[in-house]
Amino acid sequence: MRHIKRRIAIYFAIAIIIAAYLVNINFIQPASSCYGPCITAKIDKTQVNINGTVTITGQVCPPGQNITVEVIFTRPDYTFIQQYMIADPKTGNFSITQTLDMIGYWNIFSLNGAILDRLFVVVTDPTNPNAPEPTPTVPLKVNTNYSLLGATGALLSVGIVGAVYGMKRKTIRISSVRLFVQIGLLFLIFFGVFVEGRYPIPAATISPHEALVATSAFGVQMPDGIPAPFLSCYFPCGKTVTCALWELQTYIYPFFNAGSGWGVQYSSTGIERLGIVLGVIIVAAVLLGRLFCGWVCPFGLYLDLVTRIRKTLKVRRRNLSPKFNERFHQLGYLILALIIIVSVLFGSQAIAGIQLVPGTQKEGFVWNYFSAPFCQVCPMKPLCVLAEISVGIMPLSHATQTSTGILDTLGYYLTSINLLILVLVTVAAFFIRRSWCRVCPLGALMALFNRFPPFKWISGVRLNKQGEKCKNCGICKQVCPTQVKSVYEQKVGDVANSQCIWCLRCIEMCPYEDCLQLKFAGKTIVKSRDWLSR
Repeated sequence: MRHIKRRIAIYFAIAIIIAAYLVNINFIQPASSCYGPCITAKIDKTQVNINGTVTITGQVCPPGQNITVEVIFTRPDYTFIQQYMIADPKTGNFSITQTLDMIGYWNIFSLNGAILDRLFVVVTDPTNPNAPEPTPTVPLKVNTNYSLLGATGALLSVGIVGAVYGMKRKTIRISSVRLFVQIGLLFLIFFGVFVEGRYPIPAATISPHEALVATSAFGVQMPDGIPAPFLSCYFPCGKTVTCALWELQTYIYPFFNAGSGWGVQYSSTGIERLGIVLGVIIVAAVLLGRLFCGWVCPFGLYLDLVTRIRKTLKVRRRNLSPKFNERFHQLGYLILALIIIVSVLFGSQAIAGIQLVPGTQKEGFVWNYFSAPFCQVCPMKPLCVLAEISVGIMPLSHATQTSTGILDTLGYYLTSINLLILVLVTVAAFFIRRSWCRVCPLGALMALFNRFPPFKWISGVRLNKQGEKCKNCGICKQVCPTQVKSVYEQKVGDVANSQCIWCLRCIEMCPYEDCLQLKFAGKTIVKSRDWLSR
């Protein structure tokens, strides 16, 4: 009977896919590259001699009457030239030529409201090829958001005092320490939110302000920042590191080749940048595994806060059945595989010289609105953007003007798909602890390089269990937010599996002295205590 039901479900799913395809080809008009608000631009050359000219051509979407395009040519000393033109009312096309009168690196911005495209050109002097590049004559404007900085400092101070007091009295709760660590690291991950430094040129009010800790590694240029093994979203302002999933996608498509990126210029190839991304992930995973998920990830902090709200409201949690939880966890690997496959299909032109998906060329529909497919459904992106809008760091027009499609389904910042996923994940997390972490593709990627051989054999972190001290009370299994069973079922040794986020809740609640131990490089960092007799 079960076999028959499964077969019926498969047939039903196939029927739905066929029906959706028929509806699509008969009733939905194919999308064009000018499907929604955007501006794209090209430059005829990226290197000229001093007093030479460059021509900027581009297109505003959708076209209309009296659409003004502003093009800003920013000199190396941060003075600038502004030019305005009216785009063609039928096609949205525009073109402008400018003489460049200073040697060095020029940034060129094409703007339509809050939407922009960024280009560059290098100007040299053939009569003096070693001439130094001019230094900025415009003072750097620095603004500090003291309210956010003060609130974060206050929370960190309370956490430090609580941790010191708890250690002295030997009543410290790991969960409380972890909460304040997460808040403190949130401050470091999005440090640019608190301190903004930029030159006061017109385009600077639109371009994100960042505080990237590094823009190169091992001789490979990484202008988007060093990848991080947690959801440190690329799209909001202020980050010091960048989400590894965003870089994993975009360095396959659309930035596989060296050249222009989104507001940056790549001198390194996609293969080189992907090598750095995977190298960072592998090293981080081998050393600390999914500890980043439990102690660092900003979205993990959000899910923990949702759980605390449920506890405050005294709403009973729900658990998944062990069998379903195991299958649910496998979705993370499926999502990760789909991200890579879709990115490779989109980037087939650059990778193999064959365009497998229409609209993936520059200025095509996919290039404009679907360049990072997972980011269209990632719940972290709208959460970050909404948080920054709420404190006035990002203007609402910037977040909504680039959305497009029916119900604003696609775009760069706030889209209906992202918001819907965020709502669903939040509701699920309210009843089921850390539900997103069980299917997170970045967590799955980390687990691949930590909990499976040969990486598990050399892992820096281990959750060690001394079987002779275990009384099979089952508390460890009950308190685990991702319902890891191995910590209870496995009798001795390293009992963490690929679902473990290393929150150490099991160690905190285990009532038997030294039964569970967190070991790093063979040394015990934290161990369970006999709190029943205290």
